[in-house]
Amino acid sequence: MFLYNPQLNTQSTPDLAPPLEPLWEFDAGDLICTSPTVASGKVYFGGKDGLGKRYNAMKDKLMRLFITTLLISLLFSQTFASENLNIYPHWSETQDKCLECHEQIPERGGRTALRFNGDINMLCNRCHATISKDKYIHATCMIPPRTMMEKMPEEFLSGLNGDNQITCAVCHKISYQCLNSEFYRKKENRLFHRGAPYKNRTDLCYNCHDRSKYKKLNPHNQINEEGELKEDVCTYCHDITPDRKHAKSIEDVTFNQSRFDQLCLRCHTDDAYAVGCVMGYKENGDPIYHAAAPDAKMANKIIATEKDVILPLEIVTGNVFCGTCHNPHELGVQIRERANAGADSHKRLRISQKNAGICRGCHDTKDIKGFQLP
Repeated sequence: MFLYNPQLNTQSTPDLAPPLEPLWEFDAGDLICTSPTVASGKVYFGGKDGLGKRYNAMKDKLMRLFITTLLISLLFSQTFASENLNIYPHWSETQDKCLECHEQIPERGGRTALRFNGDINMLCNRCHATISKDKYIHATCMIPPRTMMEKMPEEFLSGLNGDNQITCAVCHKISYQCLNSEFYRKKENRLFHRGAPYKNRTDLCYNCHDRSKYKKLNPHNQINEEGELKEDVCTYCHDITPDRKHAKSIEDVTFNQSRFDQLCLRCHTDDAYAVGCVMGYKENGDPIYHAAAPDAKMANKIIATEKDVILPLEIVTGNVFCGTCHNPHELGVQIRERANAGADSHKRLRISQKNAGICRGCHDTKDIKGFQLP
């Protein structure tokens, strides 16, 4: 199965799903890109033609010969890494980790003997094609334009392959997580980025890209210099621009996601762990989020509070969500005064955090005695 993606298979099967267990692997040069996997009597592997291959291991004569040859080779070849398939190689102090990427443990001053003929992308994708495929923030194998290469620092240029194509090594200094002498970097540079640590994550990108061309959209800036509504910004969260004259509550507008907290977490991932958002932690370390439906007593408290302010709840679940406490709109967007409360205020809180005021919008004072927001 090619990268575990049924759409890339020559033939898919419902009885094969990740995580898969590689039973053996071998160096086949340019013929095969992914290690063969056996499931339900079938052999799967990916080729450089971009197609996944599936063979019946019991019926195909060619496949029987292929497997027989492999088993014989396993007895005599040192190129098979049968004992190092499950070692996490990054920042590991054991020498066995070397064999995840090298054909043999390298010696100082000797040849690196990288597997896959030194193809860095194939080395990385041996694991990361599946565990990181939804997290990649940059493609590989393209050739940077001349203007970009002129901007790139020398150490980033050193990560290009022989054809001047982008590889994983352009951004990641692989040796940082290999050499014990470099392990001091781990605390501030866990992903072994070149030039790290950075104040902001995107500062890494601007070693190659022009910062001025990547100005981040702030969806909270919703009114232009003429005082007019930026209707195109509204659709960052809403399906269509709301009718401000007629909308009286959150139920009168539509959104492009059913779970409203996900609207905010697209940008505010780290903020989700702030005091007030996380109410504690379970024994296994998982956070206990504030997102829960108010009970009857709390619902009555919210109704009483809403004489001066609006504390909206998520429509589908009835849960508290980010927008219950924080007003995402710029001051002046909402026509009704209650809905405007908290806009552009500190942390956009709909009620002041002084003396835990925002908490007392839903909770009785005795229930939060001594609690203070930072």
